[in-house]
Amino acid sequence: MSAGVVAYPSTVAQSAVGLCLVATADLEPASVVEKFAGPVVTYAAVPEEEVRYALLIGDDDWLVPRTNARYLNHACNPNCYITDALDVVTLRRVVKGEELTIFYNGLTMAEYWGARDREYFWDTRWSFQCQCGSERCLGLIDRYVVPPVLDPNSAKLYIGVVPRRGRGVFACKAIATGELIERAPVIVIPASQCPNLEHTALYDYTFAWGEEDEDAAVALGYGSIYNHSYSPNARYVKRIEEMVIDFVALRDIQPGAEIVVNYNGEPGNREPLWFEVDADS
Repeated sequence: MSAGVVAYPSTVAQSAVGLCLVATADLEPASVVEKFAGPVVTYAAVPEEEVRYALLIGDDDWLVPRTNARYLNHACNPNCYITDALDVVTLRRVVKGEELTIFYNGLTMAEYWGARDREYFWDTRWSFQCQCGSERCLGLIDRYVVPPVLDPNSAKLYIGVVPRRGRGVFACKAIATGELIERAPVIVIPASQCPNLEHTALYDYTFAWGEEDEDAAVALGYGSIYNHSYSPNARYVKRIEEMVIDFVALRDIQPGAEIVVNYNGEPGNREPLWFEVDADS
């Protein structure tokens, strides 16, 4: 073996959808299995045949991979991730012969908040119908999202980015009409403290609470992140005594669809809100 050449525990193989990368040994979490390396160019200079492989590493700095990392396929529940140093590292135990996968369209929450005044560029040539088979499969991969994180209380959901609206809650598997989407515990803010709350960023994320809506409440879990729509596909039910809010599907919701509620409470209530929304929201 040549000096300076790293032997990674992975190799290129053939899968049902084309070339892929597989483990050549049983691996523990945090094992380095490959590394992205290659020339860095602007997007306009990426060769047509390399568009699907190019990796964004800066504002308009795109790495054209020349290592076997280029053969990593996408999975909605991947077993690897890419570090800032461009190493490919296992997220969990991987067995010999298992395909190594990454999440192609992942956007960290830090990246989102650092660029929330603009939309991330997406080339339609990158879009494809995922066939990973995971119960959390997003289906059509056609935009950047904040990747799903395993959550035993909300295994059906993930946080994504909604253009011009900020974060939103999305379904990562099919949800049936009438199904309980999430049961979110709340932190109740007494009426005496509500005037102070109005001067904080937290105010826009609260629910009216109490028998006469005299208090306020912040929903934990994903509860305070659902966006508003006058044509919602879910509703929320406040259970005052149990100090929780149930989010329930009003109709069948497909994987990848945003879950939205009418902030007015009743799904058909079209009274104006305290903030402006698009006419079709």
